[in-house]
Amino acid sequence: MGKKGALLRQQKAQRATYTFTREQLEEHDRQVRLATINQKKEDLRNYARDVLDKDFAERAKLLEGSAEDVTFNVFSMLISISTVVLVRDFGWKPIWKHSTRRNRLSRFVTAITKEAEMIINDELLDIRKYAAEAWDITGVRFEASDEE
Repeated sequence: MGKKGALLRQQKAQRATYTFTREQLEEHDRQVRLATINQKKEDLRNYARDVLDKDFAERAKLLEGSAEDVTFNVFSMLISISTVVLVRDFGWKPIWKHSTRRNRLSRFVTAITKEAEMIINDELLDIRKYAAEAWDITGVRFEASDEE
């Protein structure tokens, strides 16, 4: 026998050899899979927590600042909600696809922006009186309630 065979036998004798039953191997595999699943769950939980914390911080930042900034952000959100509903639920055409002055959405946004600016800039305007006038004109009244 050559040098390589003797060397291989010597290395093999120095290593420890373990013998496992099928049940032991299956249990080991199950534990490894379970540990991997738990690690992925923890990673996902940490990622979701980071994303939610970042999103909450951005949302809270929108409502911080001066009263004018908060009012502007709230009006912007309300106008955005209105335009999305008109496009999605009522079939109005988006401005970017049909950017003409005859576009209903473009005229709506212009009119609602003008009305919002009038409300914001008029310091003597009583919001309750404006809401009553809006109810007389449109037949729609929004009231705050504690019910869901």
